[in-house]
Amino acid sequence: MKQRLKDIPRFMKLRIITILLLTGFSTLIFVELSGSLTAGRLHPIDPKVMGFVQTYSSPFLDSIMIFITTLGSKGVIGLLLVACISLILLKQRNYWGTLISFLTVAGGGILNLLLKGLFERERPEINRIIDADGFSFPSGHSMGSIIFYGFLGYLVFRSEWKIHSKFGWITLLSMVIFLVGISRVYLGVHYPSDVLAGFSAGFIWLILCISILELIYWAKRARKFERRLEDENKGYGQETLK
Repeated sequence: MKQRLKDIPRFMKLRIITILLLTGFSTLIFVELSGSLTAGRLHPIDPKVMGFVQTYSSPFLDSIMIFITTLGSKGVIGLLLVACISLILLKQRNYWGTLISFLTVAGGGILNLLLKGLFERERPEINRIIDADGFSFPSGHSMGSIIFYGFLGYLVFRSEWKIHSKFGWITLLSMVIFLVGISRVYLGVHYPSDVLAGFSAGFIWLILCISILELIYWAKRARKFERRLEDENKGYGQETLK
């Protein structure tokens, strides 16, 4: 076991440690937020953030936030997912990547519905700019955004693009995720704690799905390496017989 740990590259160890820390931190955030909810009280950040965000309300900003929030809707994410899956299939013939990307987004949606049904938090009623139905905790738009756009960021990170292109796209996707969350609070359909809980739960689910895909890739590389060793050994054995 110690030898196997030594064989893991240093950068890979740092990546694993970072992922574990972020996942643990996200879990603590979700537990903290859900604890306030089950205790029947608003989290202290809710009134403060809602008051701050809604002080900037204006008709012009209303229209911008309504557009931004559609980027986290089921319809838009569904259409973008179909486009993403099509590109993965047509360009890369990556069947495992296609399957996991679909299961990541679809499974995240199901998980969000289960969590909403578990906590049954009603939406805020003050300063609501748009209509929304269903329960509030955790935010479906926030959770769906970090899962889908986060998975796109993972695909960009694994791509062979140049560093500055990767940085640009990952920065853009991160901004979309953040702004979708802000838009839900600004439009009055979610408490800030709903948004943070959506981000936390979505991140945990995203990391789980990406880890499964990475394990699949690792297993495929390992089998390919073993087959190559077997072929080399057979070739060496035949030369020895000659």
